[in-house]
Amino acid sequence: MVKGVVTFSGEKLTEARLAKGLYKNALADRIGVTAMQITRYESNQDRPTPEKLASIAKALEFPYDFFTRKVWPEPLGPIFWRSQVAETKTARDMTEQRMRWLCELFWTLEEELEFPGADIPDLDVPDDFRQITPSMIEGFAERVRREWRLKDLPIRDVVLSVENAGIPVVMLDIPSEKQDGFFFTSPLLNRGFIGVNVHNVTAARARFDVAHELGHLILHKYVSSAQERDPHLHKLLEQQAHRFAGAFLFPKDRFFEEIAVPTLDYFHALKKRWGMSIAAMISRSFDLGMIDKDSKSQLFISMSRRKWRGQNREPFDSTMELERPRMLRRGVEALMDSGEYSADFLEHLLSLPTSEINQLVGIFGVGETGRSPRESDSPLKPGARAMDLETGKLISFPTRNRA
Repeated sequence: MVKGVVTFSGEKLTEARLAKGLYKNALADRIGVTAMQITRYESNQDRPTPEKLASIAKALEFPYDFFTRKVWPEPLGPIFWRSQVAETKTARDMTEQRMRWLCELFWTLEEELEFPGADIPDLDVPDDFRQITPSMIEGFAERVRREWRLKDLPIRDVVLSVENAGIPVVMLDIPSEKQDGFFFTSPLLNRGFIGVNVHNVTAARARFDVAHELGHLILHKYVSSAQERDPHLHKLLEQQAHRFAGAFLFPKDRFFEEIAVPTLDYFHALKKRWGMSIAAMISRSFDLGMIDKDSKSQLFISMSRRKWRGQNREPFDSTMELERPRMLRRGVEALMDSGEYSADFLEHLLSLPTSEINQLVGIFGVGETGRSPRESDSPLKPGARAMDLETGKLISFPTRNRA
């Protein structure tokens, strides 16, 4: 007979351990058991005693009640990763756990709030993504910009524009230099989610990451998990999402108009205005046939000579502000402002550490953003509406009426 805490969930222990990036033997050493015992706990063959579970909670820095909750009832997938081949499984495991918590968070908030519905243009995307051509991608990006009323101007805030269309964005700080972002859809919630790893990321890179993941949402709704995991097909999926990101951030006609000659000086002058890295504009020039492969290589060599290659080394990387998500945070603020919820209500409902909830919700202090909150970051009152000056859309978070 299995003894111990009756409501203990081995799956939740796995979530917390992987989220911390710990191997079983590392956790076992912290709580004074064997790695095999951790395996038995996680497979629900054994249950820890209340005292041992308290030790586990302390070692992982998670609330005790987290390990007695039910797991999110649907598997993740397909997950589109913007990451290098050499990325570790540990880094992906850390992120995947937070995807499940993101679904739980959204479901919890949606029980009380009316989030904006997803505003995704009805595009004639081929069922087989291998039939998608570069010209199709350019057209799809132009259509999205047109329907979201972005015209052909620089997008002031890519994250805001995406969230205005009902697509939640989350920014995580995962200690991996090789993991940039992800996109996945929850059929249960009927909602797609975009995530960006902001660990040592620049503002321009984060904007491109969001646009890249938006490309997956627009282009790859018929792609299976098996196709996404196939190395050769994955490469094509990433190339298509890259092309969409470039077209979405800097439309083709405006690119031809503003860049008479593809040079580093032109790209330098346009970087802050269009919010696109110099490296991305070089690639955009190549995609549009303005330069050949040799010219592209030469431009990157010239960047290296100017010492513009590498992490945070391009001009303006240290001064451009990182865009932050608002959708989930404003939802939380709306509930708090209703007077029916305390500041720590999510900690009780989700049993997650405060730091994890703040990260998922998008709560960042002045020290983390390097700036004071802007007026556009102010909380929304329940039932109130705010107009986004960029798109003209009205964003509302009315609380649900109780019978």
